[in-house]
Amino acid sequence: MDRVQRRIGLVIGQLGYGGAEGQLYELVRALRDDARVVVYCLSDRTEPYGPMLEQLGAAVRVIPARGSFDLGRVLALARAIRADRVELVHAFLYIATAYAYLALLVCPGVRLVSSARNCKAEPNALRRAVMRRAFARSQAVICNSREMARFAVAYYRARPERVHVVYNGVDAHRFAPTAAPTASDGTGPVIGTVGRVEKQKNLDVFLQAAACVRGDAPAARFEIVGEGSERARLEALVRTMSLADAVRFRGTTKDVPAFLSGIHQFWLTSDWEGTPNVVLEAMAAGIPVIATRVGGTTEVIDHGSTGTLVDSGDVRGICTAALELWRDRARAKEIGTRARAAVLERFSLERMAADTAAVYAAVAEGAA
Repeated sequence: MDRVQRRIGLVIGQLGYGGAEGQLYELVRALRDDARVVVYCLSDRTEPYGPMLEQLGAAVRVIPARGSFDLGRVLALARAIRADRVELVHAFLYIATAYAYLALLVCPGVRLVSSARNCKAEPNALRRAVMRRAFARSQAVICNSREMARFAVAYYRARPERVHVVYNGVDAHRFAPTAAPTASDGTGPVIGTVGRVEKQKNLDVFLQAAACVRGDAPAARFEIVGEGSERARLEALVRTMSLADAVRFRGTTKDVPAFLSGIHQFWLTSDWEGTPNVVLEAMAAGIPVIATRVGGTTEVIDHGSTGTLVDSGDVRGICTAALELWRDRARAKEIGTRARAAVLERFSLERMAADTAAVYAAVAEGAA
């Protein structure tokens, strides 16, 4: 008997570089033999993941914005979902969840799975009201950490019995550890970070901690991968802090594994997160991570064993931990080894895809 493939629609705001976008791509890659997947992108930002998804056999529908909150886009999304005969819609991130919820009001019988992927409070009252209604009415809510699940229930009023924790997954084989790089003069670490250059990431703290580390390790170098609205301001700050010879903004990169192979430590200085993929990737590469205690980082990192956790904004804590790791290379290597083992055990792509598919099945059967 031929296997009946479930028709699934995935809704997301854009398909540029980003953690949620990468997870969506990996999910489609895992589900392509078992489901017919259509991806609805709510903007014309489709590079790089749009073409990559089409290569996997997924249809990509682009429904660009015409305003900050566009009723026409809601109706266009609804028409596309009906035309594609989608049975279940999974919305990634908050705005996508709001649009999907409104679209499904005129798509009877289509079930909604929403996502809560970062602990961000929506400041706009109207959008916040729509999101809360969307989460309350969803057949299931997928959260990428327990902390994220608590936030979704408390702030967005998700129904606790419908919340499912599905941790992000990472392809550990892509991030196989390599030999540690040699510093330019043998006396300083190379420290890096990856992410959108936005206020959320609090790269001011990254730079302040960099200046602190340079006080004891003058040859230390710092690499920032990513683009965003804060880049020009931060580059000016680097010059003001006399760090121009130590800090490099590298823009976006398609080869994160290669970048990670060239650093000794990975820092995450964010003020809020869900479960940051870049932390998992650094851990998979065997790189010691120093990260702020935000979102799901406390569930990913076992402090002192698989990485180091500091309070948000704790410049001195980051600096002290970084210098200790640099002085004790053996301990740093042990932490990296344990970190990779934790990723292999708990945060594989296979586990993420299987757990997500289980939520879909429960929703389709009316059990979620």
